[in-house]
Amino acid sequence: MLLKRYSFLAFELVTFSHTLFVLPLILSGYLISFREFILLDFLLILIAAISARTIGMLLNRIIDSKIDSENPRTSSRPIPSKRATMKFVYSFLIGSLFFYFISCFFICEFIFMLSPIPIIFFTVYPYTKRFTPFCHFFLGASLALGPLAGSIASTCNIEGLYIVAPIVAFTLLWIAGFDILYALQDFKHDLKYKIFSIPAIYGIKTAVKVSSVCFILSIICLIYHSIVFNYNFLSFLIIVIISINFFLQITNTLKNNYSFFKYNSYIGFMILILVISDILFV
Repeated sequence: MLLKRYSFLAFELVTFSHTLFVLPLILSGYLISFREFILLDFLLILIAAISARTIGMLLNRIIDSKIDSENPRTSSRPIPSKRATMKFVYSFLIGSLFFYFISCFFICEFIFMLSPIPIIFFTVYPYTKRFTPFCHFFLGASLALGPLAGSIASTCNIEGLYIVAPIVAFTLLWIAGFDILYALQDFKHDLKYKIFSIPAIYGIKTAVKVSSVCFILSIICLIYHSIVFNYNFLSFLIIVIISINFFLQITNTLKNNYSFFKYNSYIGFMILILVISDILFV
């Protein structure tokens, strides 16, 4: 019974669905650059990816616990509601760090040398909300490390970075655009407690415009990627679907309908399918 309770708390703390949200992007980076499929390396990359995402979520929950407790939308989360003890949270974090670094070590020495970089990004991101409205772009950059890391891990060098660059740029812009819209939910709270976000600092209309520009630029990145890999009908169809998705997000936001995760939960999988189709038809 106790094990079941802690399992539920662990899943709630890290929001495992958000891990599935970004995991396809890491695999996309891997597939774009890999030369030979090695099952052990692939499994190690999966462990490192899941552990890294868990670390990022836990650090965000720990550092933002006071902010979360003051926000009605987030006050029921495990830490501010006291359902999860800090001893449990820190134990979970230490375990995740162990699996992350050990998996990076066994992938290759180069990856192990680079492994602290995502942890630094994950640690810094929550603090950016205290001093810059461009925190959304820092979050985008943090998650854009996913396809970048997948690409480097597949070859243990940086030779293929130019090939994966459009997907990295897409991820940064997509996540930033999505997070700007997401921040609209906390507009009043952010104003009251002086939390920095583009909606709180520049207003709702400007936030929607900036988000729209991010989405447009991210689509351009996808088009460029597919042209480089030999444009095909399936990649064209996926880009159209994602474009419609972004349009619906903006129009629904203007109607005060904040169904963000419904629209963004499958985009990572769409990118993975796009990358696979571009590789198969190259």
